[in-house]
Parts: sequence; structure tokens; C-alpha cells
Amino acid sequence: MNFKNIRLGAAIVAFLYIAIQAFQHYVFDKFPEPASAAEELQQGNHPLHLIRSYLMFGAMFGLLYIRYVICFLAAMYNRFWSILAFICYFIFFLLEILLRSTELFYAQLFLPKLARAANSDDLKIIIDKFQTFQSIQSALYFPLILSATCSYAILFFIFSPVKQKVNWLIKFVLGVDLLRSFWRLLSDYFNVKWLQGNLYSQIYLPLVIITFGSIGIWLLKFREEQMQRGLKM
Repeated sequence: MNFKNIRLGAAIVAFLYIAIQAFQHYVFDKFPEPASAAEELQQGNHPLHLIRSYLMFGAMFGLLYIRYVICFLAAMYNRFWSILAFICYFIFFLLEILLRSTELFYAQLFLPKLARAANSDDLKIIIDKFQTFQSIQSALYFPLILSATCSYAILFFIFSPVKQKVNWLIKFVLGVDLLRSFWRLLSDYFNVKWLQGNLYSQIYLPLVIITFGSIGIWLLKFREEQMQRGLKM
């Protein structure tokens, strides 16, 4: 079976994801830090933020496709663990879709519309609902990050650079993803002080460029005939 076009499509999606993340970075940089929850609520309804959210929502399906291709290629080494890795990532995907759709359609479209027509008392209730959503969103990011971390860890140990040296590239990416995930978990949920601060936000886009650029290159360089021999074994 020829997977060249499938890999090529996944590589293109990886490069497109970099462009989407760059646009998101531009949007976040364009707006000042909100001074209040009310300002943050209305800022989220700005056309640029709405475009950003629509793009990121759609990008989640692209990420699922990339992960499917990676796990499919991992199956040449170990089918059971590659399926488990995809299941873990699919949990991540479902939580992302749940959170991003709620954020977009409820927090960015529905609540700001109510707020513009509300009196001062009703506005306080709307702001409370917005902040409640943010608290729930933060709590749900724990299982979201944890499920992705499990997927990264499984795939890290599946891919062997012995059969293909280019697999060092995907192992590097998965290693970086693991470190990023542990950073988020330890700083946000286990209150490790020295990992908190603005550094993660500052290096986020460069890490996206490095990791997804590397994924794209790996997908393009992965040898088709080597994969086919592995699947026949």
C-alpha cells in the first residue's frame, strides 16, 4: 500500500498548523492584557479573536489527522502500543473540541452578546458565568494534557532509530512535547514555582515551529519501502 500521499498530506497540515499558530500569536500580541474580566469577555468577541478561535477549532481536526498518521506508522514497530497511543490522543482531541467549541460559541459569541444588552446587575451575573467557565476550562486542561502526555510517552519509546535514522527527528519532537507537557502540569497544577512565569508563553511559538516543522520534515523523509516491509513482518 502506498502511503506517500497520506504522509505528504499530514506534512502539509503540520506546516499549515505553524501558520495558524503564528496568526494566533499575532492576535494575542495585538491586544493589551485585559484589565478586567468584563474587558476580557468583550475582547474575545473581537473579529480577530473569533477568526483565531475558528482556525484553532478547525486545526484540532488537522492535528488528529497528523497523529493518526504518526500512530499508523508507529504500528510497524508495535501495533498494540500505537493503538493505545492514538486512543490517548483521541481523548485529548475530544476534550479540546469540547473546550474550544464551548469557548467559541458560549464565551466568545453568546455571553458578549448578552453583556452588551445587560444592565449592571445582569452584567455581574454574566461575568460570573464567564469566570466559572474559565475555572472549569482550567480544571479540564489537566486530563487533556495528561492524556496527550501518555500518547507522547508511548510513541517516544515505540519509534526506533535503528531501522530508520530519521526517527531520531520524531523522537526529538516527542521528547520536547513530553517536557512541555510536564512543564504545564507541574507549573499549573502542582504549583512548582520555578516553572511558573512568562517563559513558557514566550517560547511557545518557537517550540511550535521547531516541533511541527520537524514533524513535517520527518513525514517527508520517512522511507516508504521500509514502512511496507515492517507492516508485512
